[in-house]
Amino acid sequence: MTKTNPTFTSPDSDLFPEDAPAADPESTRQTYLKRSRSGYTKIRSAFVQVPPSTARAGSQPAMLPAFARNHRAAVLYLAVLRNWTWLARSDEALPADTWIRFLKSDKSNALTWTTQSLSHAWKVLEDNKLVTRKLENRLKKVTPLHESGSGASYASPDGSRSSVYFVLPDEFWTQELHATFSWPELAVLLILLKESNGRPWAELSVDRAQRYYGISRSTAEDGLRGMRDKGFLTSRDRFVTDPDAAEGRRLTSLHVLAAPFSTSYRQDLQEAARERRDASSAAASPTNPGTRKKSKKKPKKPREVVDDERAK
Repeated sequence: MTKTNPTFTSPDSDLFPEDAPAADPESTRQTYLKRSRSGYTKIRSAFVQVPPSTARAGSQPAMLPAFARNHRAAVLYLAVLRNWTWLARSDEALPADTWIRFLKSDKSNALTWTTQSLSHAWKVLEDNKLVTRKLENRLKKVTPLHESGSGASYASPDGSRSSVYFVLPDEFWTQELHATFSWPELAVLLILLKESNGRPWAELSVDRAQRYYGISRSTAEDGLRGMRDKGFLTSRDRFVTDPDAAEGRRLTSLHVLAAPFSTSYRQDLQEAARERRDASSAAASPTNPGTRKKSKKKPKKPREVVDDERAK
């Protein structure tokens, strides 16, 4: 029997789909955020503030002062941390234009990105021991380092005493706040996220901003004002207990972040991520009917998994 090839009445060009459009900044961000479904970025508290060595020593500034003259570098580092979950799995190096597209925004007064400004931001991060870059196939593969700037290798924080973290919701990217927040607003946001981890309010006195966080009084004032003007913050002056004060208390400014940065919103994100993780673990469990064939052998004890999504 003679085998005949199928014939087509349409030209070959009609058998293929039309050329697809190029990815734009919004679709790039949506695609990348979906690759890690947590809905937030985990950031060690050590990025904002060095914990005290003793009860009397007090906390010290950490990495924030390094970005006072290069706002872009801080945003870029947050982008690296947000995408590291899937980048580490894929072992992929992204072109400079791809990073720029992820960070770019067409909103008014948005932070601008060029090949030159991106290169300079990478250098700031390298100089501060927050990333390493290695040339692979004519592309620079980026690997994050520990948020403290110690140069130690990076591992996702697990919430242990030496690895306390706070979370930055994905709305920071989807609402393009990464492009429209000024440096003072971003610095204040990171401070308040860290300080309101586990409680609805956070203390940030402009008089103590330099001492504890390394940002100037004017930066703190501008950041607080900008956050309030944009509807992300409510502030009140209140007395807080202070055994060192003459009266046993002192007057300070307390601040409450609004959604999507509120404490309750962040806790809901973490709870949803925990439920997805538990459901995925249950579906893959050897004891779950239908997932694996029955075995007469005694199942091995499952390896303990650290719950790194717990709200602290």
